[in-house]
Amino acid sequence: MTDISHLKYIQWRPIGVCDTGTGKERKAKMFSRFDLASVTGPEVKRENWREQTKVMELIQRYARDVADLSTLTNGMHAPEIDEIKLVGAVLGHNQTPNLNLESAAGKVQFFQVSFKEGKTKKPARKWTKWLKWILISMTAVLVMILMILLINRFSLLSLKNKEQSASVCSSNRQNAAYTAELAEIRKSLLTELSRLPAWLTFKEARVHCTGGRMLVKQHEQRLLQCLLTVRNRTKNIPASSRPDLNQIEACAVTLCRRKLPHLTSSCKRL
Repeated sequence: MTDISHLKYIQWRPIGVCDTGTGKERKAKMFSRFDLASVTGPEVKRENWREQTKVMELIQRYARDVADLSTLTNGMHAPEIDEIKLVGAVLGHNQTPNLNLESAAGKVQFFQVSFKEGKTKKPARKWTKWLKWILISMTAVLVMILMILLINRFSLLSLKNKEQSASVCSSNRQNAAYTAELAEIRKSLLTELSRLPAWLTFKEARVHCTGGRMLVKQHEQRLLQCLLTVRNRTKNIPASSRPDLNQIEACAVTLCRRKLPHLTSSCKRL
């Protein structure tokens, strides 16, 4: 008698997985070439295919696809495998294979799977969903608070700078303190320039930044000329060595905002 213990024997070669339906109601899925080679490997026999992990995993994977196709799983919420049998069938050209009957004379075989209603998965606990949304909401709120704090900080810094700029040279032009402030700003800048190695070459800057008794208009013109000259003369000096022009620039902005006719040309150059 011919040995048919190996599944690879041509008269008993399994070609797929089917359900337990009858006739045209039966649904099946054929093995791919790669999976067929695994199922019919030399180590797989009719007595041990259930012990072959790889074979069982393949059958279970194909069974899930058959469950989606089968009409026998209609109404099941979570169909799962109830039983697996190796059944044979004679496949003729004009006949529907009878895959339900185990056939000693079958030419091909299927792994026949029956299904049952499985345990439905417990829905995720509601508190985990709520916790997730709470964490997301808290993170969003913290980010918004941080953004608001940063915006407020920058706004305060900007306002502080504007207030400082507005306070420089903002006193009444008729007051003696006003001209004294202009002279002091120029003097302070000269002191900074005197510390630079190239101070001796700043002849033009010294001329425009110094001055004795002058009228208010002359003080204002002299300050703008001083700023323009020093800024032009020191623009090529490394930033770390440049004099601090913040105070004189703030004063110049205040003067130009007054739109005084005698300062028009200088203000256009700022």
